[in-house]
Amino acid sequence: MFKKIFTLIISIALLSSVNVSTVSACSLTCDFSEYTATNAAIRSAVMPGWGQRWNEQKTKGWIVFGVFAATVFGTFYYLNKSESDYRSYEKLGSRDSHYYDDYEKDLNTSRIFGILAVATWIYAVVDAYIVADKKSQEYVYSKFNVNTYGKDGLIVTYKTRFNI
Repeated sequence: MFKKIFTLIISIALLSSVNVSTVSACSLTCDFSEYTATNAAIRSAVMPGWGQRWNEQKTKGWIVFGVFAATVFGTFYYLNKSESDYRSYEKLGSRDSHYYDDYEKDLNTSRIFGILAVATWIYAVVDAYIVADKKSQEYVYSKFNVNTYGKDGLIVTYKTRFNI
């Protein structure tokens, strides 16, 4: 069900952003090079931690990515383990078997890891947006700097940002 809804949302978003009169064949151009809060949030939505890296927070980005990766791994590990326990329970056919208890325990652990993965993902997107929004306001005002040296010295600096 989730896959169908996700596919429908992505399809509608792509189709609504394409201007049919100016597009030949099937082309879509997205530019994420400008430093904005939305671009940082999109980067974190694609891969948690990427938006923090874009905001020049390397350590936080690696931590967010590591927590997300560990929780996703835990989700799938315990989900597969619970399925294996349930198959063992079905083969044995006994209601008093410990396999069903193991199945329930592993399934609940998988759900907890899944909730933590989603929470980490949401945190990454929101944090990237908020930090980039604050930084972009500072960035706009500090793009040009004029400093004076002594009585007749003047230096003008211009800041720009790029990322490869």
